[in-house]
Amino acid sequence: MKSKITSLHLYEAHRATLVAYAGRVTGGDISIAEDIVHDAWLLFDQRTSTEHIASPVGYLKTIIHNLAIVRARRHALSRTEGNDFDDAARTVVDSTPSPEAIVDSRHTLDIVLNAINDMPERQRAAIKMYHIEGMKLREVAANLGISISLAQRLISEGLEICTQLRKSR
Repeated sequence: MKSKITSLHLYEAHRATLVAYAGRVTGGDISIAEDIVHDAWLLFDQRTSTEHIASPVGYLKTIIHNLAIVRARRHALSRTEGNDFDDAARTVVDSTPSPEAIVDSRHTLDIVLNAINDMPERQRAAIKMYHIEGMKLREVAANLGISISLAQRLISEGLEICTQLRKSR
């Protein structure tokens, strides 16, 4: 029975903090936040043993966060129930780029890649290692045998050239 008293005391002592946290997680709706905190405490209180939990408030916050995610998913799902599929499909925004936008993007990419290929060897290598191969700046510097600050300058100057070419189109 001691763990039940402890969990009630914990709930009463930290309720305001937990409700504020739940409010931030749920987007500020205080009534939903209070419901979630209450549900979280009920789940926490149903545990047979809570004395082995290192951070009970942190554990409660984890429960609150998970309950908020479940609630948001249920809310999103419930908005689609009972809707006609064709009506719903008409309201979905088509994010597929137009053929013109695809051609324009490819043309811009060609310009940028040509600009990179026209750069001095060390700068070209630094940009490719960093942006294409995903190396860290210190790895780029080590591979090229240069300082980290020089590697950073080569990359940023090269990207500035690419940005200027892209903007001038």
